[in-house]
Amino acid sequence: RLPVRLREIPAPFSRHQCRNAVQLRLRSMMILTAVCLGALPSIGGSFICTAVGYVTQATGHATCVFKVLLAYYLSSGLAIGLGNSKDAWFDAQFSTHKTFRFRIYVPVAMLIVLLPLAGRSMTQLPDEPTMEMVLLLCLCVAGVGFFCGVLVVTGTVIVGSLRYQSRDSLVLSWIGVACAGLACIVAQWVTGFGPFAAPSEVHAFFDCGALLSALCLAICAALDLSGAWEQAFDRTAEEEEPLQVVAPRDRRPMWSPAIQGGNAAITVFLFPLLPLVRCRNLATTLVLWKLFMDFVGPVLMLCWRCPWPFAGTAGLISTRVALLAVVLCLIPRSADFKIPLIIAWNLLMLCGSVLTCAMDRLLEGSSAQPAAPEALAAAVAADTADVPVVEGSADDGDAKPPLTWLSRVRANRLAHQLGIVVGLISAGIVVYAAAGNGGVVQATALRCRGLPPCAAPSAALAGTQHWPCGGGGGGSGAAVGGAGGGRDSVRIFHYGANMGCAKLEALGIYPLAATPARAAGFRLSFGSTPGFPTSAQEPAFGGLLPCGDGGCVHGIVHELTRSDLAALSATEPGYALGELPDVTAYHGELLRGVLAYLPFGALVAEAPSRRYAGLVWCQANASLAPGYSRQLACELAGLGIVGLSCAQENFQPLAAQSQSFLGAFRRSAGRT
Repeated sequence: RLPVRLREIPAPFSRHQCRNAVQLRLRSMMILTAVCLGALPSIGGSFICTAVGYVTQATGHATCVFKVLLAYYLSSGLAIGLGNSKDAWFDAQFSTHKTFRFRIYVPVAMLIVLLPLAGRSMTQLPDEPTMEMVLLLCLCVAGVGFFCGVLVVTGTVIVGSLRYQSRDSLVLSWIGVACAGLACIVAQWVTGFGPFAAPSEVHAFFDCGALLSALCLAICAALDLSGAWEQAFDRTAEEEEPLQVVAPRDRRPMWSPAIQGGNAAITVFLFPLLPLVRCRNLATTLVLWKLFMDFVGPVLMLCWRCPWPFAGTAGLISTRVALLAVVLCLIPRSADFKIPLIIAWNLLMLCGSVLTCAMDRLLEGSSAQPAAPEALAAAVAADTADVPVVEGSADDGDAKPPLTWLSRVRANRLAHQLGIVVGLISAGIVVYAAAGNGGVVQATALRCRGLPPCAAPSAALAGTQHWPCGGGGGGSGAAVGGAGGGRDSVRIFHYGANMGCAKLEALGIYPLAATPARAAGFRLSFGSTPGFPTSAQEPAFGGLLPCGDGGCVHGIVHELTRSDLAALSATEPGYALGELPDVTAYHGELLRGVLAYLPFGALVAEAPSRRYAGLVWCQANASLAPGYSRQLACELAGLGIVGLSCAQENFQPLAAQSQSFLGAFRRSAGRT
């Protein structure tokens, strides 16, 4: 059609200029086609995989995530297998144009319906999900996976047919896959979706997936109406007509699909293991980083214009295996090695993304340009000297059709899907084995979104306890003459390690009185700020932050002498004393003039050490309302700290540890 259009170009334009203009337009349409057809089947997978942390937190079972992922990828693999084997039957029954339009518009329409249903079924999961609830979720996810698999097959054929316009069409389709991941990252940021998201946020997140599918469908419809796909449909009208014949000298071993499948197996093997990451937010973060690396890899391959060397493939495979071992070692220790885990994870996913595109680039072989339609018959005839393809010949029983570029692309896609299934099954064996031995770190059954922002006080703990840490007959508190307070005493609201007596006794401080109370308008947060004595062992501490959602923080109001307050303040670097305006005791009395240690600067959110988290939680569990204890446990679970045992783990304040070490040193020195 191109020469006909060129003959109709007005005279002022040269033939060369018009040809360049037409080729530029065709190339721009090809880029849009490749990106959209790459993004469409990836939207469902990106949004489903991002929900790993949420499903784990909602159900408390790592095996539920495995079932969801298996339902998605098995149904997707079934669709790809049926598409590759039944194409000829569809082509014989219907016209190519109708077939491909049906395979694009109907699956996308179903995705627009099924993605919101999947999100709503996730929010219906109870703490102990029944088989019916899990089955309903898996059916919705399986539907998403099946129609995404149909789009994979259709997109492969159409993008492959457009290859005569660019040798980078497959790389561009992988960029489309990555664009869906980037859109998923943006949707997660906009909606606030995460492991502890409210049902409305979950619904909004999956509704964004449906909207993205509708947007890609609108772009595809515009391209179809513009006639950009007509030549692609024409070139696939006959299934027997190869898109590019592989020359006899280029008949190398078909090891590319094997590498493609193994590469996919390594990537997917890690996803069912993400519930073992103690921090649900970290699990979601790793998924989002993977989606970003999926974008970086194709961009790097798009910039690589040289033939891909075999040494590069071997190097990437070796690097991936080594990084896989590192990631598997770091996942159970994610609370202590968060940054190394993220770095190793990103490198692992980047190598996988580059390797996937490299295997598609290798399909070009020595034939850089596809065969022209006029020369296709001659190419096939020349190839029959080595591979007989004449129907009805004497050797027809042993004949093999000539390899085509499209055949190799389909082999890569099928191997990719088989690798995913193998990786999932292998990971499922590991997950169930760990569950059988009690090794799975289950999410707490607590749902932060279901807890009130301000826990109710406990009537059983109401009242004031005098001399809670002893020292009534002497010590620093004796000068006041009892727990009455007086003008030389102050009230301090303690919400962290100072709630208990261990640190105060180690410092020689004996409170005059202790009253459980709650401070309205504040919440407890963990993080670091300039001035905090943070270290690799103690990365974060607690602090009070204002909140406007009706929340509150519980703690112990200690009455201290001013001399004791000065000694205590010397151990609180990075904090300043500030007055809390609304502090109410558990027995209902409004306490006036209560001070608290507030952080100097803004807190940068960070998970505390297990020692500090356990110390705070155990003291809250023993002295404060059960509702607040559950709220604090939920907050710590979101930071990856679960399974705290006050009886089996010895959580000691640093001051008590230093005092114990000093006493042991003095006793040792006295013996010598």
